[in-house]
Amino acid sequence: MPSVLPHNLSAGSAWGSGGAAFDVVSEHTADAIAHAVDRVWPTPCERFLDIATGTGWAARHLAARGAVVTGIDIGDGMIEAAKRLGPGITFQVGDAEALEFDEGAFDGVTSTFGVMFVARPGRSGRNRAGYTQGRSPRSRNMAAERPC
Repeated sequence: MPSVLPHNLSAGSAWGSGGAAFDVVSEHTADAIAHAVDRVWPTPCERFLDIATGTGWAARHLAARGAVVTGIDIGDGMIEAAKRLGPGITFQVGDAEALEFDEGAFDGVTSTFGVMFVARPGRSGRNRAGYTQGRSPRSRNMAAERPC
């Protein structure tokens, strides 16, 4: 199971403390999340990784389109809330800087308003690109960050 790097443990604890209540925050970015999901155009049975999933808002939108989704976040509380809000979706604690998936394991990778908070964003960007590499001609990667 993916784990959180030592330098991100404190942030994971802070982010996770909001739990299900944090889902309300996603309502304020719902349009951008829906747009990101529209842009990656998930189709049934495609495998998607949602990095920094929070309470799973984007993951739930991807799954509603038939995608098989794995959502990861550094906050235990977020993952517990995501599991309750998105039954049938795989959610697990994981660090965007040190994901433990095989290269090419996913058809698409999303991250909506989460990766911008990682301590070392360059590492998370390299990770995102590798998980779709060579998977299919339709492989895609979407990061929605920093609204205007």
